[in-house]
Amino acid sequence: MKTFQLVNLFALFAAAMAFAPNAQKAISEVSKVAVGSIPAAAIASPAFAMDSVVESLPTNMLAGEVQFGAYLAVLLGTFLPVLFLVNLFIQTESRKAGKAGGQDSE
Repeated sequence: MKTFQLVNLFALFAAAMAFAPNAQKAISEVSKVAVGSIPAAAIASPAFAMDSVVESLPTNMLAGEVQFGAYLAVLLGTFLPVLFLVNLFIQTESRKAGKAGGQDSE
C-alpha cells in the first residue's frame, strides 16, 4: 500500500509539472519583448494594430515544445491504470481456477 501511495504521489507531481511554465525562459522572453517594444511604442500613435491573425499564431517551433512532466503525466496516467487492470484480471482468473479445482488450482 505504501508503494502505491508513493507512485501516486510521483504521478501527481508529474501531472503538476506538465502544466508549470518554464520560468527562466518566460522571463527572458518577456524582457526581450519589453525592450523591443519601447521604440515601437514611441512611434505608434493610439494603439497597436495587428496586420493579420496569422502573425499572432504560435510557430511550429513553439508549438512543438513539450515539457518532460507532460510525458511523465501521459505515461503514468496510461500505464498505471493498465497495470492495475491487468493485475486485477490475473487475480480474478486465478481465483476462478482455484474455486474450480483441477490442474491450475494450486
